[in-house]
Parts: sequence; C-alpha cells; structure tokens
Amino acid sequence: MNTGAYKGWKWILYVHLVLTWILFCGCSQVHFLLTSGQRVASNAKQLSFFSKSGMSNFLCAAACHRNNKCDLYHFNSLINHCAIFEEQGSFDPFVDLVSDPDWSTGYIQHLFPIRMRRGVWNLVFRAQSRLGVSVYDTWTDTSLEHDNPVPEDYPHACLRLTDYAQCDRHFRSHILNNWTNIQEVRFSLTKNEAEVAYIVFDGTNTDMTSWFSHSRILRSTWSLGLESETDLQPVTVKGSCDTFSCRRFLIHESYNLCRYEFFYTFTIDMAFDTCNTGTLNWELLDLSSFPVFLYAPGSDRASMGIDRGSYDRGQEADVLSVWIKFAT
Repeated sequence: MNTGAYKGWKWILYVHLVLTWILFCGCSQVHFLLTSGQRVASNAKQLSFFSKSGMSNFLCAAACHRNNKCDLYHFNSLINHCAIFEEQGSFDPFVDLVSDPDWSTGYIQHLFPIRMRRGVWNLVFRAQSRLGVSVYDTWTDTSLEHDNPVPEDYPHACLRLTDYAQCDRHFRSHILNNWTNIQEVRFSLTKNEAEVAYIVFDGTNTDMTSWFSHSRILRSTWSLGLESETDLQPVTVKGSCDTFSCRRFLIHESYNLCRYEFFYTFTIDMAFDTCNTGTLNWELLDLSSFPVFLYAPGSDRASMGIDRGSYDRGQEADVLSVWIKFAT
C-alpha cells in the first residue's frame, strides 16, 4: 500500500467494514476505515465508476477489494454512485477529501503485508520525533515487522506524513529483513506535514545499511555541494555513538569544536549531546526527549554553533522516513 498522505482527513466515524470472500478470495479478509460525510475531490486516480440500483456501501467496498490497485472508494446512497481510486503516492499530489454529507469514504487497511509496487516509492521505515525510543535500535531490530501483517489496531497516524500528531511509535517494514532487488532509496525528513529535506541513494547491490553512503548519493536537497563534499565523517546509518553523543543517519563534516561544526543532517538518538551543555557554544536544544532529527534547511550545510557565520541554523524535523523503489 502506498502511504501518500491525505489533506484534511477528518475521521468522523471509525468503523471496520469487514469483507470475507469465501467463494472468490479463499476466505481472505480485508478491513476498511470508513468515514461518513466526505468524498474524494481530486488528486486520486479513479479506477472504476458504478451507478446502478441496489448499489451499497458493502458492494462498493467489495469492488475496491477486487481491484488490486484500489486504495479507497467513495459511495453515495442517495444516487447509488460508487467510485474506486488508487492513491498517487506520497511524493505526488495528495488526495483531496471534501466535506459532503451525502457521501461516505472507505480507506483500505490491509491486514496482510503492505502492498509493495514497482516504479513508485514504498515506505519501509518511519520514525517519529521525541518518542523516547531509539531510531537505530528500531532500524536494526530484526524481530520487528510492523507490516507482516499490519496489526488491525496499528495507529494510522504512524503510516502517514500528515495528521501524525497522535503517532506513538516507529514503523519498521519486513522489507528491511528482505533487502533485495532495490534500485533506489529515498531518505526523507518531514516538518509541518511537508517534506523539507531528502536524499536519493543508489540502492543496487546494497543491504539495509550500506545504501546510506556518500558514494551512492544520486541527488538531494543540498544542491550546492553534498555530492562533491570532501570533508565528511563516514556517512553511515550507524553514525557515531558513545557516552558523549549519539548521532545516527550521520551526514556531518569532520568533528571540530562544537561551535564550528557543520552538517547536512543527523539524528540525535539519546537525551544528551555534549555539544548541548551550554559551555560548548551550541544554540541549545531541548533534549529532554529524543530522537531529534536535525537538518540543514537551505541548499547548503548548516550548524547549531553560535559561530556559524552566514550558514543556516539547523532545524528540527517531525518525521524521518525511508522509502524504496524496486528494480524493474
């Protein structure tokens, strides 16, 4: 299932509409999150439209279930109209939903592994800031597979890039344990429900950690020099972690005095960093909770130091996510 975000999604009514297909689908089961008073307005690909006497919410959901590209549907009981749609993906225009009391909308909640598709970005990891849970420990914990299957009660907010304030955990896909046939990897940072920084890596012949490498960067937000940068710490998922600081997904220039350090992005993965003590001249961060996702907000590097000159001050993102494209 693509995890593109919906603008203005207001969950008025949480209902599980359960379809069990004994004759046609070998008793497989799929659940829908159903909301009344909304319909799809734009930015979703319509797959089919039905208008006939006897059309019902159940039959509309059934039509969606039968089409392996369908992610959501809307239905109007007054005029017996049903349409099923495919999400466009999180880096394409978002699906727009509008209020309309005559319509209801159902979003498919897959109980089996999230549907992965070729040629589009597929979510394999999503971390929420300041949960008090290590990003790196979650990334490397091979016992975690939140989409194999997705639990019925898994928080919807933790699979999305909007309306995520209620997310209370990180998401880790089974794909991390089965890292094969991957063409590209997208490292993305989201703030205020918008992507604010990204890097696309060459994912061919990599494993779940080796893709995050300076030599594999194809393109990024930081067009002024990241690809040609010559003074970086090793670019790794593991980063650098000891009792003084714990920095993961590290793209950081050589360590210097804290006030003169520059970076593109890194994740503070514990509730302490020695540069943040007040005596080493960072502009202080609140590190009462972690992880903290720092990034350079412009097209060049940034710094947390008070002596950063004309460079931007690093900013904090809300969500760190990793996406993959399979080789065709």
